[in-house]
Amino acid sequence: MKKKRNYKEEIRVLIVLIIVAFTVKTSVAEIYVVPTGSMEDTIMIGDMLFGNKFIYGMKTPTWLGIPYTRIGFDIPWMRFPKFKEVENGDIVIFEYPRDPFQKYVKRCIGIPRDSIKLERGDIYINDEKMKFPDSGNETRRYINPLDEQYGMYSQFREIGQNQNNIKSFQVPYKGMEVDLKNVDNWESIINLLVLDQANIQIRIQEQGPDGKIIDKAFSFTSIDPEEISRTRGFLKYKLQSFYSNPQHIRAKQAVDSKQYIAQSFTDYKDEMLINPWQWRTHPGFNQLLGTLYANEDLLIDYVMINGIQIKDLDSYTLKHDYYFMVGDNRDNSYDSRFWGFVPDYHVLGTPIFSVINLNFAKNLDLFNPLSYFNIIKLGMVD
Repeated sequence: MKKKRNYKEEIRVLIVLIIVAFTVKTSVAEIYVVPTGSMEDTIMIGDMLFGNKFIYGMKTPTWLGIPYTRIGFDIPWMRFPKFKEVENGDIVIFEYPRDPFQKYVKRCIGIPRDSIKLERGDIYINDEKMKFPDSGNETRRYINPLDEQYGMYSQFREIGQNQNNIKSFQVPYKGMEVDLKNVDNWESIINLLVLDQANIQIRIQEQGPDGKIIDKAFSFTSIDPEEISRTRGFLKYKLQSFYSNPQHIRAKQAVDSKQYIAQSFTDYKDEMLINPWQWRTHPGFNQLLGTLYANEDLLIDYVMINGIQIKDLDSYTLKHDYYFMVGDNRDNSYDSRFWGFVPDYHVLGTPIFSVINLNFAKNLDLFNPLSYFNIIKLGMVD
């Protein structure tokens, strides 16, 4: 007699395996494929890396949803004790602060409390010149010999100015007091507080058509709508329903329109979402923010931190540690010099070794069988 299959038991085992695999992928180890050359020659385009996700403290899953999509929801998470702290020189895998669904790999060159300065392309850590990694691929460009140096958060500058000269700054740390009474650059401060997960809002009052006063709120976010717009096809269209109020979505609008994504992104639930730098990247899109930055007296009246007006606060205490990450291919790397610090909650782990290189077009010669071995790149990453 043929034995009847126990489908319930098979389904139960399958569910357990899926949960175990999901937990391992999100908390213990994961495979990454590197799409850019920002870490050359340490890590090459197409390298498949095996990442250790528990060395800096294993994170429980922060999000639950359909793998390899953004369809899901955030869940409470925690971090287990770490085996070691992030140190200068470590190659770190982390979530890109402007779009946590993107994973970046860079070298840490600034840990909490460090003093960092860039002069004509050279990096100084606590007044000592950083030794360029032996495996790095430094492409020296012409650097304007002007003595002028720029402040941190170079995204606030116009495109075309170099990132080789940045004034000395301290990498923020947990417990650091941010003085709100003596601020030179409100853009940088608000950007930092948003990263620190503070609730930053602009609250204004407008007179409605019927003469009644309407309260209007703008909430700051570090998520960049331009990054979301890079997602293509069906997934991007689905994203709009998560990041914008469905009633504002025009179904016939071109899906690839970055400006439309930006506008839809702002209409989230019942309030407007804006980036600390958005008034520069979208001229005319939100002149209110530019006006507030230029007039501190207005800013301290209208901007609120966790429900309290800035004018009523003397300081803010940071809740997180931060890191400064730069690519080994220094002159061809989109890194902390452009978008700022990486908070501790975005740190995932470190690559242990490279398994294989998937850049077949560069490494494979169909008429040379020996080249087939070029895609095999088993070695440690350091």
